[in-house]
Amino acid sequence: MRFIRKKNMQKTEELLYKPQFHWMYTIKHLVYSLPFFLILLILWVATKEHAAFVENMAEYIGISSAIKHVFLAALIVVLLVFIWRVFLYLNTEYGVTNKRLIMKRGILCVVVTEIPTDRIESIYIFQGILGRFFRYGTVCISGVGGRMPVFHMVCRPYALRRKIGDIIEKNKLVTVVHGDLPKTTPVIKPEPVVEEHPDYRYGTFVRVMPDS
Repeated sequence: MRFIRKKNMQKTEELLYKPQFHWMYTIKHLVYSLPFFLILLILWVATKEHAAFVENMAEYIGISSAIKHVFLAALIVVLLVFIWRVFLYLNTEYGVTNKRLIMKRGILCVVVTEIPTDRIESIYIFQGILGRFFRYGTVCISGVGGRMPVFHMVCRPYALRRKIGDIIEKNKLVTVVHGDLPKTTPVIKPEPVVEEHPDYRYGTFVRVMPDS
């Protein structure tokens, strides 16, 4: 977490959770390419075995040589992709702080994606067959701006979702007031008005005699 700690952490920010990039990312393409290599290997062995029982041996030898070259070329490509994915695996960092989510990927061209926790609308998890077996998945974050940052092939995706949810709920309970409190003018209640009785004058009872 050198990149996130040195270049993206603020003074009042605290790293609360470090999602781990799953090691399956480095060999996932190897697993998916195994059926292709298996078919090429079967064809290669089959052409070599049948070449001794046919008259046109040169044709089978040519086919076998072509399959061999395709097999070796595909193997070299897969190994190069494997090396590149190892470097990407070592240079990918995920972080969850008390204010935002941070995703850093790349070797030569570094891509840093972040989203504040108060702008998160929903969380999506995508998990395939291998993901359920090896306990990894892709966590997508839907924000207010419409973009969807991704924690790609992260370990324990459901634990990450729970942690993000806990941070959001905790931040909702914290109320920060910037500046002084607004001044309120006191409300003065008006005194009740008592209507004077016509037979009272300054607190003295006066009896009015009728005219004779």
